[in-house]
Amino acid sequence: MLRAMIGLWMMLFPAALWAATPSEVIDKLQEAEDYLTVDPATTLVLLEQIDNAQQLPTSLFLRWHFIRMRAAVPTHQLAQMEYSLEAVFSHHSHPYFIEKLPTALSALGIWLRRHNYLNDARQSLECAYKYAQSEQQKLVLTNSLALVSRQLGDYAKARRLYGRAMNIADKAGITSKNGIINNNLGIIALELGEVTEAEVQFRKALASYQEIDKRSGQISAGVNLLFAFIIQEQLLNYQRLYGPTSRLTASFPNETKQAMLLWVNARFMQLEGHPVSQQSKNSLKLAYTQLQDDNVRRLVFQHLAKPLGVDVNLPKPVVVRQFERSWYDVVKACDW
Repeated sequence: MLRAMIGLWMMLFPAALWAATPSEVIDKLQEAEDYLTVDPATTLVLLEQIDNAQQLPTSLFLRWHFIRMRAAVPTHQLAQMEYSLEAVFSHHSHPYFIEKLPTALSALGIWLRRHNYLNDARQSLECAYKYAQSEQQKLVLTNSLALVSRQLGDYAKARRLYGRAMNIADKAGITSKNGIINNNLGIIALELGEVTEAEVQFRKALASYQEIDKRSGQISAGVNLLFAFIIQEQLLNYQRLYGPTSRLTASFPNETKQAMLLWVNARFMQLEGHPVSQQSKNSLKLAYTQLQDDNVRRLVFQHLAKPLGVDVNLPKPVVVRQFERSWYDVVKACDW
């Protein structure tokens, strides 16, 4: 009878018997964290292997969400990022949260910027800078503040901030961040119509990312450089770079980069003499909605949509939204 009851209990509660121990969870979290730089997509996969993350002790629960937030940025998993932001800011007075405060505020600033809460994004990032714990964090935050200025159309301020970021990187010997700075300077140059300068910056960015083997960065810089080649109709350069870039992009779960590459390659095929089918145009219309932001859509509209004969709408001017959450008051106060 006792044996039968034990057997029944094992059938009803298998998770309780085989749940990971705290040390196993910590090992898995460390493994997920180790992949953040080289392959954040694998980070997300590893995190999902931890069952019942919501039931972890608070410090491990927060660590799980902090890692996922960091992986969500390069993979553009904004829905996951929003969920994790809500989770961590619900514990904004917990010691682990306070220890990771600049990371939390930085992630929030990125999410806010990508949803056009631009003034709130700037406020969150400036608060993060106040509590920055290292030159590397100051560098990342300066870069993010420059992105906000760029999205607001203040290119002069954006370039000044990138100049400050480059100085921080040089003085601190943080060459791993040069790729981010050059890539964003290239985007600004594209938006200002300085295509030759954009190519120079994207080449520098790609070389920097290749040196540190950062796949997400190689994809971003590679796709942007392909775009610069296509605008200038440098087809030989395009052919040389397309193969390795497309292979990386196909293996990386970032639909925004895949969408951009689809547009760029459609224009290449057209320049090679291939007509654009209606099926291709339909695919490009869908891809247009998947591009990273309206600034990128404007570039695609300007340089690719018309020659390809794809009927898409030019994005409307940016409407700065105001972010409202009960916990956001603590960010406004910026007093930890």
